[in-house]
Amino acid sequence: MKTLSFLLGTLLILPTSLLAADIKPPFEVRLWESTAPGSEGVQDKEKVVERGDGKTLIDRSISDTVIPTLTVHLPNKQKEPTAAVVIVPGGGLTRAVIDKEGNDLARLLSQAGIAGLVLKFRNAKTSTTFNGIEVMEADIRRAIRLTRFHASDWNINPQRVGTFGFSAGGIVAVTPLIHPIGERPDHQDRIDRLSSEVAFFGGAYPLLSMQTEVAGAGYQKLLFGEKPTKDQINKYSAELHITPNISPAFVAHALDDKGVLAENSLRFESACKKAGVRIRTFFRDTGGHGYGIRNMGDPINQWVNSYMIWIQEQ
Repeated sequence: MKTLSFLLGTLLILPTSLLAADIKPPFEVRLWESTAPGSEGVQDKEKVVERGDGKTLIDRSISDTVIPTLTVHLPNKQKEPTAAVVIVPGGGLTRAVIDKEGNDLARLLSQAGIAGLVLKFRNAKTSTTFNGIEVMEADIRRAIRLTRFHASDWNINPQRVGTFGFSAGGIVAVTPLIHPIGERPDHQDRIDRLSSEVAFFGGAYPLLSMQTEVAGAGYQKLLFGEKPTKDQINKYSAELHITPNISPAFVAHALDDKGVLAENSLRFESACKKAGVRIRTFFRDTGGHGYGIRNMGDPINQWVNSYMIWIQEQ
């Protein structure tokens, strides 16, 4: 695995042009060859909005997704099978900020000798359809299983597959950690027979709790409908499901974040430490929300340095 020593001491946040020389071109694969379960009859047309200049700064927002996919970024010339990170972009659960909170990190991972796979997931709510948490959970579990299914083709170690979630994508990425589902040998689909358990989890300004005082009623309704139950809220509050056998975790958060409160990560950290779970955190007083891995001139932007060192240890 490639060392990061050449970057330490400088900011690890690099423009795409500096990464492209040492990575393979990414490619996109569908999670399901046919219609994704739960999207039968859905007529939404996917919408893509370019928020950057489309040339030197690519920053797309994708909504109304019906066909979930993985964009696969593989490193070059790895002799040994690599770790793989399935990345869930943020976007308030109604869209996917696919570049700033997806492909940017995947490119950086691939340059460091780790496979980065960006999940374009079906949204909790589209222009015509309420999907809720069920389809997003189906998408992340399928993405993990698909990664393991192609482990030999993509030179990935199936025992070193984990997730990373940005912002609201955190609640999707953390679900396989807190509710692990192993191999399912009785399942007809060869891919769905595989485990959706994760070897590690990471998040940047992640939504991790559905408790009202942390998440607010808006996210609860997006995930569970107009009348969320206590059982639903508790099931998807990560801090309530941390046990000593949970895989290692990493979280980064600015304490002044108003988009997703830092209390999400603070409660998660506290639960991990109480259970004896290995966790690395990167908290800073300021930085706000939605910065991705890009350098916005604030100390919080150095979180990616810490994460890249941590992920190489997993």
